[in-house]
Amino acid sequence: MVGVLALLGAWGMAGPHAPEARAAARSVAEQRGASGQDPERGQVAAPAAPTWRFRTADRPVKVVVLAGSIGAWRKSSYAETLETMCTQVEVKNLSAVGMGAYALKRRFIEQVLRNWNLRWNDPLLEYWLVFQGGLNSVGTPRATNHHIRELFVKAHKRGFGVVGLTLTPWGDDADPKRWGPLTGLDYLRNTKRVVDFVMGRLSPEEALGSYATRRGGGEEEWRADELAEVRVDLYDSLLRDADAAPRDVQRLRERFASQRSWQRTHKDLGALARAEALERDAVEAASVPQWWLREDLRAFDHIHPNSEGHALISALMCPSLPESWGCACPAPVDVERMEEVPSTVATPSATPIAPPARSVTPSEAPGAERSFPDLPAPESTFAPRP
Repeated sequence: MVGVLALLGAWGMAGPHAPEARAAARSVAEQRGASGQDPERGQVAAPAAPTWRFRTADRPVKVVVLAGSIGAWRKSSYAETLETMCTQVEVKNLSAVGMGAYALKRRFIEQVLRNWNLRWNDPLLEYWLVFQGGLNSVGTPRATNHHIRELFVKAHKRGFGVVGLTLTPWGDDADPKRWGPLTGLDYLRNTKRVVDFVMGRLSPEEALGSYATRRGGGEEEWRADELAEVRVDLYDSLLRDADAAPRDVQRLRERFASQRSWQRTHKDLGALARAEALERDAVEAASVPQWWLREDLRAFDHIHPNSEGHALISALMCPSLPESWGCACPAPVDVERMEEVPSTVATPSATPIAPPARSVTPSEAPGAERSFPDLPAPESTFAPRP
C-alpha cells in the first residue's frame, strides 16, 4: 500500500507534523486488510448508512472531494482551501488514507450515491466531484484506470460534474523497492499511465488494456461520461523537481542490458530495435528523479505535500474551475521564497471539455481571464515497451 510505510516511518511519530502522522497511522491500522484496493484482494465491510449532509444554504455549488491520504491531509489542504477560495462552494471531503481506486469508487457509491440526505432534485444546486486518487493502487494502472472510469460514469449518471486532478509527483532514493535504478522506470510509467488517462491523452485500449472490453458499446473513442469535464495535470507541474540531477544513463544501459527480465521482454527484437529499446529505457529511467515531489514541498515523506504544497495545488487548479464556483484565484507563488512571481510562470496542463447533459449545466470560465495562462497540454511521455 503506497504511503503506509511512510506514515508509519520513524519520522511519523515525531516532529512538527506528528499529529497528522499519528492520525494517518491510526487510519491505516483501521483500514489495513479492508481497504479494498480491488475486489480480487478483499472486500470492504458493509458500512453504516451515511448520515452527513450539505448544510450551507447560501452556497449552491456542492462539491465532494474524493482522494487518498493527500486529500485527507488535515493542515490547510487543497480541499479545505476550496471553500475559502470559492465563495459559492460547500465542500464535503470524503478522502481517506490508504484507499486505492476501487475502494474510492466504493466509498463514493456508499457515502454519496446511497446518501438520501442529499437533495438531488433541487434545480438550484450544482453537484461536483473533485477526484484525485489512485496512487495506492498505481502498481496495477489499468485496473486503477478502470475503476476511476467507472467512478466518473457513476458520478455523471447522478448529475455530477467532475474535476479530475492527476496524481502528484512522488518518489525518492530512500524507497529503493519502488524507485531503484531498474524498478523506478516501471513505477514512473505506471504513474504516467494513470496521469495520462485522467488527462484524456490515451485511447481506451492504452488506458485500460483488457478492461476496455467492460466499457460496453465497443466505441473506439471515449464517451463524454467516461472523462472529467475539467482535467488538471498536477504531475507535470511546478510540484515536481524538474531540475533534479538525472541518473547515470550509461550505467542504466549496462544494468538493463544485463537484467534477465529485460532480456526476456526484448528477446524477439532484432539487433537495431533492441538497441533502440535499450536506449529509450535507459534515458527515461535516468529522468526518474525529475518526476519526484520537490523536497521543499514535502511533508513527512516523498509522497505527501506539505501545507505550501497544498497551497500550490490550489493555485494550480483554480484557473480551470467553473465560473459558477465564484473562485478568486491566488496569484502564482514561488513557495520556496514565498513571493508572488510574474504571471508568465508555467502552469500545469488543464483541459476543460464540454460537460455531459445534466439537469444543471455549470459554465466554464477561461482560466487565462482570471489568473495566469495555461500552457498547451504536453504530449504523453508514456511509451510502452515493445
